[in-house]
Amino acid sequence: MEENGITELFPPQEAAVERGLLAGRSLVVASPTGSGKSLIALLAAMKSVEEGGRAVYMAPLRSLVYERAAEWRRFLEPLGARVGVATGDYDRVEPWLERSDAVLLTYEKLDSLLRHGAEWLSETSLLVVDEAHYIGEPRRGPVLETVVARMRRRVPGCQVIAMSATIPNAREMAEWLGAELVESSWRPVELREGVAVQGRIVWGSGEESRYQRRSGNQSIDLAIDSVEQGGQALIFVNSRKKAVDLALKLFNYLSLAPSERRLLAPNGNPLDEILEHSEHKALNHLLHRLAAYGIGFHHAGLASYQRSLVEKAFRSRDIKVLVATPTLAAGVNLPARRVIVDSVYRYSGGRSVAISVSEYKQLAGRAGRPGLDPYGESVIVARSASQARQLLHRYVNGSPEPVVSKLVSEKALRSQVLAVAASGPHMGLEELRAVFRDTFYAYMFGRPDSYVESSIELLRSIGLVDIQDGAVRATRLGKRVAELYIDPLTAQRMLRGLRRLYTPRPAVHDALFLALWNTDAVLARPPRRMQLDLEAEAEEYLEGLGFNPYRELTAADIAQAAQALYTVDILVDWILEAPEDSILEKYGIDPGDLRAITETSAWLVYAMQQLASIEGHPAAPWLTSLEIMVKHGVKEELVELVRLPHIGRVRARSLYEAGLRRLVDVAAMEPSRLASMVPGLGLERAREVV
Repeated sequence: MEENGITELFPPQEAAVERGLLAGRSLVVASPTGSGKSLIALLAAMKSVEEGGRAVYMAPLRSLVYERAAEWRRFLEPLGARVGVATGDYDRVEPWLERSDAVLLTYEKLDSLLRHGAEWLSETSLLVVDEAHYIGEPRRGPVLETVVARMRRRVPGCQVIAMSATIPNAREMAEWLGAELVESSWRPVELREGVAVQGRIVWGSGEESRYQRRSGNQSIDLAIDSVEQGGQALIFVNSRKKAVDLALKLFNYLSLAPSERRLLAPNGNPLDEILEHSEHKALNHLLHRLAAYGIGFHHAGLASYQRSLVEKAFRSRDIKVLVATPTLAAGVNLPARRVIVDSVYRYSGGRSVAISVSEYKQLAGRAGRPGLDPYGESVIVARSASQARQLLHRYVNGSPEPVVSKLVSEKALRSQVLAVAASGPHMGLEELRAVFRDTFYAYMFGRPDSYVESSIELLRSIGLVDIQDGAVRATRLGKRVAELYIDPLTAQRMLRGLRRLYTPRPAVHDALFLALWNTDAVLARPPRRMQLDLEAEAEEYLEGLGFNPYRELTAADIAQAAQALYTVDILVDWILEAPEDSILEKYGIDPGDLRAITETSAWLVYAMQQLASIEGHPAAPWLTSLEIMVKHGVKEELVELVRLPHIGRVRARSLYEAGLRRLVDVAAMEPSRLASMVPGLGLERAREVV
């Protein structure tokens, strides 16, 4: 380990070793961000690999998986171990994973592999569960705890390492897993937490400090104060718009106060590379202009290359103040000297609600860079002295809420029950119940048998499972729905609509609506002024598809249908090859939104095509083309060309207009000639294409 710069263990790491980490004991590790939990998992993985076992790591976000994979490769590959990574494509079992000694996955990818019956998972000797507090998250939690329960039943002797910075009831989780508990408050960098109001920071210890009020905005003043002291600042805000607005306010203030600009300005612009991209020009120029002043913003609406460049510039300390939404706190590791929480309120369901103490502690955990900062600071901005007292009591001196299972939500449970039923040819009813008796929910609240049986009855009523002689068996359709990783009710709705549209080529608009009218879709929110008109249109539309909006659908179903119609319009423009920037401007969405919409919609069209194939629906072949159209943003005539490497929607159109309209046409080309015809392709890529 010394050759990688590790010469001694942190106290939580020492405690983990003492409690049996390297002897195969399961552990729950609850310690602050930066206290070395990642190395605990890595040590267990190295031990597992050395003994000929297989280590499986899972985390909630792709960014975390890839960040950890880079670390594991650095340590494990010199030992001769093979490291495999998979985060997407839920209808695929990647062959290289079976040949890997260490496998890193998202929660959903591991769930998907279990649904597909990946046999090699039975050889798992170590299961690492990162960010284990996600068990209490309504959407991801049920997947996580069911996957853990299934893996423990599948490999009874498997070592489990569950880790998080915020598990107040870590002892309960340890008892559920039959694990040793490693609980520590130690951090490599001291963390001070406080509340700022009217030029004062009141710390949790009772001490106070002052900061200069200069810009009229407390978050900006606190950020500049931190930079003056040689640190960086990370400001968390509650919306994308606020992230951009606050970054611009800081920019405008520095423009008026040039004497202070020198504090933030980097040596040259760290985002020069961003101007090379042909799309998103206005947004790229804004990010570039801000970076020249040492300012950045970060949110889920940015394209992946934009987020990556901003993160890189912050790590290199060229961006001194980064304004971000809380999605950053759950993703990549970007600590700062001072974390500033601009507001503890978030918009949810159309109203403003206070965040949990646990979420605040996750944000605060980003304060302090080991090896760079002598301390870290987390400061909440208060608007009045009375609010400051409340924030100090609840968030700074308060304790995070316990992690509570969310397993018995109807959507989550029916999907997981189907996944378990589909995992074998026949599963006894008692055996199926037993899986859910091993969950964290069962540990906390008792057997969920009645909920499980209600889910089984629902699945039976829509033809996804059969019950015979005390055994639950997934039907052919049910097994495919489980593998496709869609909600059983999504499948039911798709099939009902397809039976109404019994034609080889349904209208594009109709097919896309059927794919998107469900809770699995990523939908754009239309402007408020359009919502009522869209809902009225949706009611007529649904009647045409054979649904009775007045008897069988709820107001939520209608509102969802209105959003689906609006999103379909976006996708239609996309596959008609409208420029990306014009789509973003027309619908008021960001690059990250368009990517999420197109990726998820392509997956749902694929799922619908698979269901159509099982049903023998005549539209199945055409839906295969529609999936590619949605995925790449092309008309049907380009479907063949965009299958080529390095050929996206723009280059495919260039080839088509040049008379190269089929794969055989491209294959007959000389690479040098092809490179000259397609701007930016280059000779090496042209060879790959041919």
